Amino acid sequence: KLPGRRCLVWNRTESKAREHAAEHGSLAVEALDRMAPAEVLVMCLPTSAEDALVAERLAPHLARGACLVSCTSGEPAATRQLAESLHSRFGVHFVDCPVSGGPRGASAGTLTCMLGANEDSAAERVRPVVQAFAKKVVRCGPAGAGHAVKAINNAMNCAHLLVGAEGLLALQHMGVDPEVALDAINGSSGRSLQTQERLPQEVLTRRFAYGFKLPLMAKDCRIAAGVVADGLPGATSLLSSAAATVQQALAEEPEDADYTRAVCVIERKVGSELRPGAAIAAGEAPEDGAPASKRSRSATSA
Repeated sequence: KLPGRRCLVWNRTESKAREHAAEHGSLAVEALDRMAPAEVLVMCLPTSAEDALVAERLAPHLARGACLVSCTSGEPAATRQLAESLHSRFGVHFVDCPVSGGPRGASAGTLTCMLGANEDSAAERVRPVVQAFAKKVVRCGPAGAGHAVKAINNAMNCAHLLVGAEGLLALQHMGVDPEVALDAINGSSGRSLQTQERLPQEVLTRRFAYGFKLPLMAKDCRIAAGVVADGLPGATSLLSSAAATVQQALAEEPEDADYTRAVCVIERKVGSELRPGAAIAAGEAPEDGAPASKRSRSATSA
C-alpha cells in the first residue's frame, strides 16, 4: 500500500520480527539503531512506560523531522511530556495514534485511529502510513488527545456493557428471557454495540472470548477516570463508576480474563448469571447457597 517504501520491523523477540518478514515481505532488523533510515516509525507497546523507553533509544539515531507513532493506549500527560521532550532535544515528532476495532479490525485493516499531533505537518506525514492498516483516521488534537479519546472510548465501551448486563439481570429476575429482551432492545433506541454483539455473543453464551484482555481494559479505564477527574473536578462521574467496576473485576478475575468478564462482578452481587432461556420469576428469590449458574436457571420463561 506504500509504493516505493520498504517496511523495517523490529521486535523485542527477534523470532517474531523474522516471522513478520517471512509472511509480509518486510525486512527484519536485530537492533533498534538499524531503524535509523526510517522516516515514520510505528510502535505498538503495552504502556506509556515502554513507549518512553523505546523512544529514548530510537530518537538519537533518527533524522530531524522523523515521526514516532504510538499505537499504545497511553497516558495523555506522559504523551504530551514525551512529545515536547523528543522534539526539543532531537527534532523528532511523537504522534499518538491508538486504535479501536479489536482483533478482527486489525486483521481486516478496518481499525479506527485517533491521532494526536502537535504539528499539522507531522499528522499529514504519518497519515498515509496509518491508512495502510486503518479504515478511518481522525485527527483529535495535539499530542495526547488521541490517547485521551481512546481511553474515554474504552470506558464508554465498558459502561455500555455493564449497564446492559445490569438491565438484563433485572429483567431476568422478573421473568424476562435475556435473549428476548435483547431482541426487543436491539430494534429500539437503547441498542449499542454491546447489546448487539458483546452481550449475546460473549456473555449469554458464557464464552467470554472477544480477544481483548481485562488488564489492558482496566488500564484504559484507569486512564479515562483520570481524564474525567482532570476535566470535571468534583463532579459525580458515571464513567468513573464503570471504571471502578472494571478495576474490581481485575482484582477478582483470572489474570488472562477477557474484558467482557467485567459483567461477572454484577452477577456475583445479585447471585445470578445471564443465560438465554434463564429467568427468575417475579418475587422469587434464588436458592440459598446454590451456585450462580443454578440460581439463574431456577425458573424459565415461557
